[in-house]
Amino acid sequence: MPPGGPACITCREKCRKCDRTKPVCQRCITKGLECKGYPDKFRFAGVASRGKWKNRVVSAVPAVSHDHAIPAQPGSGSYHPDASHIGFDQQQRSALTSCKDQNTEPLPIIEPLPILDHPWPQPEGRAVELDDLLMLERTELLLTHYDQIICPHQIALPAAGADNPYQVYVLPLAYEQIGLLYAVLGLTACHMGIRKDDVYLRETLAVEYRVRAIRCLGETLQNGVSGELDENQRDGIFVTIQILLLQDIFESGISTHGVHITGALSICNQLRLCDTLSKENERTIFFLGNLAWLDIIRSLADPQRLCFSPELREAVATLSDLKFERVNGCPREMFLIMGNVMEHAKAHATGKIETPEYERLLHACRYEFYSWRLKTDSYPNDDPRWPAVAEAFRHACILHTSRLLDVTQPAEAPIIQNSVTAILDSLAEIPADCHLIELVVMPLFMAGADALSPHARHYILLRFDHIRAHGGIGNHMSISLLKSVWDGRGRQAKHDSSNIPWVWFTRDLGSERQHDYLII
Repeated sequence: MPPGGPACITCREKCRKCDRTKPVCQRCITKGLECKGYPDKFRFAGVASRGKWKNRVVSAVPAVSHDHAIPAQPGSGSYHPDASHIGFDQQQRSALTSCKDQNTEPLPIIEPLPILDHPWPQPEGRAVELDDLLMLERTELLLTHYDQIICPHQIALPAAGADNPYQVYVLPLAYEQIGLLYAVLGLTACHMGIRKDDVYLRETLAVEYRVRAIRCLGETLQNGVSGELDENQRDGIFVTIQILLLQDIFESGISTHGVHITGALSICNQLRLCDTLSKENERTIFFLGNLAWLDIIRSLADPQRLCFSPELREAVATLSDLKFERVNGCPREMFLIMGNVMEHAKAHATGKIETPEYERLLHACRYEFYSWRLKTDSYPNDDPRWPAVAEAFRHACILHTSRLLDVTQPAEAPIIQNSVTAILDSLAEIPADCHLIELVVMPLFMAGADALSPHARHYILLRFDHIRAHGGIGNHMSISLLKSVWDGRGRQAKHDSSNIPWVWFTRDLGSERQHDYLII
């Protein structure tokens, strides 16, 4: 096996394998070429040098020499990801070179990713692959887009310049774990492709990165089952799953990776995290809290998909700080009540509790929602619009609990319309240019599923437009589900007020197969 480390600059320029011998590449000498040596290996390329992980990340990122980036061939476009890594695909396209952003330079044409039809490299081989991947200018540009464009929209920070946990936590882990790095690159390529309407970025490059991320994740999960994980690897699993789920949200709103939440929970059980978590595990708690909320969101369409245990939800809610609300919007106390609601629904669906007991438990939870009041010390209160966010989530939870109690109840029922009106009134307090608008997709969807009047439906679509304009990503699946419900009600007979649940439209036609819908 050749020595480790990145390829020499000359081999990179020639798009060929390098034997990585030091101080000069012997392949260059054999070819009679001047070996330009090896790039300085470490330099930090993002803003995650602030905060808790500063001392670790300063020396964690291979440098990229812009002077030695591989230039585009005249008249050529971008590569095909399944082409040989020795040369360019003959019909390269110009997708990457056309990608410009206000904060990035055009993406360069560089060597294609290696093909996947070979055995997965051993750990020492993956370390070399990680170094090579980090040396690519495309990687730096995608990471810059993630750092500067995506990260700020993943959390509502209290003030400009505050530490963003997605920059402080995720980027350093991505620089040492190739699976997470592939997941971040896939998410970013997807996001950039959607914003720029670039099919290649969205449907080819992003998918290629995601396949590689899933392959790494599966292997790491397998190692976790045997207890061979350190803290960074464990946290890398949790955030990789979240990144994959976010890519699902960007692409379609349907999760194809929700099953990995089960894998994350198996790691939690294996390591007995419920018993060992403390406030010192700030990074782990942050990742687990976000996964636990995503777990509840995907269970709204099918309670049997709920995965996290009540004990683990209690642990992360107790140990989390305000970052939980700033990422997910839902207050932690309400998150726990909603977790209990879905836990009861799961138990009822699987025959573990009878209907009378199930109804009693849900009535008790709904009463908790009605009696809940915002505490200024337990929810972000630096912005006067935060109480409106909390109120929207409160009535969204009441609305879904009411639907679980009686899915056939007409949408015209006062208890349903009272919650719809309360949600829309709360959202009316959040201006279109307010960053908090990105947190309220779930309440907006819940209100839309039972909105009856044309003006209410029009307002809901307008608010979805505001979210898309602010964050750069639309909620196409949520809107599609709502329009299916509205069209179904429009086809009802004049005096037919029977309910049309939105969950009807989350199943495959002709089967009972239920998809994971991430309506957030």
